[in-house]
Amino acid sequence: MNLIEAIVGRASKILLFVATLCIAAMMLHVCLDVLADNFIGRPIAGTAEIVAFYYMTGAVFLPLPYVEMRNEAIFVDLFFNMGGKRAKRIMLGLAYLAQAIFFVILGWQTGTDAIAAFLKGEVVEAQINVMIWPGRFFLPLAFLLAGVISMLMLLRVLFKPGFDPEETLHGEDHLGGGRAA
Repeated sequence: MNLIEAIVGRASKILLFVATLCIAAMMLHVCLDVLADNFIGRPIAGTAEIVAFYYMTGAVFLPLPYVEMRNEAIFVDLFFNMGGKRAKRIMLGLAYLAQAIFFVILGWQTGTDAIAAFLKGEVVEAQINVMIWPGRFFLPLAFLLAGVISMLMLLRVLFKPGFDPEETLHGEDHLGGGRAA
C-alpha cells in the first residue's frame, strides 16, 4: 500500500504544480491582454474564454487532491472532539466513506461530461472559436484522485493497527510520508 500511497501523493503534488502554472499563466495572459488593449488597441482574442475554461478551472479544482491528502479541507469538529478514540475512529471512517463516494460520483459524472465534450469537439464561440473540451478533464482528474485519497484514508482508519484519530491533525502529508513542503 505504501507504493500506492506514494504514487497518489506524487500525483496530487503534480496537480498542485499544474494549478500553480494555471495561476501564473492566467496572470501573464490577462496582463498581456490589458497591455495589448491599452497600447495597440487590440486585446488578445479569446482571453476571457481561456481564463474561464482553462486557468480558473485548473486553479480551483486541481489542488483538491493535495488538500485532501494533507487533511486541510474545512470541517466542523464540534462532535468529533466530544468523542473518545473509538467514537472518533467511527466518525472518521464514516466521513471518509461519504467523502470517497461523493468524489467518485462527481468524478464519474464530470468524466462522462468531459468525454462527451471531447467527442463533439466542444468549442465556445467568441471573437474566435476556443476549443474548451481539454479543460473539462481537470474536474474528473481532481475528483477521482481525491476519491482515491479518501479511500486510502478510510483503509487507514479501518485497518491500521493502533490507529490514533488524533493523528489526523491538519497540515500533515498523510500519504507521502512526512510533512509536505
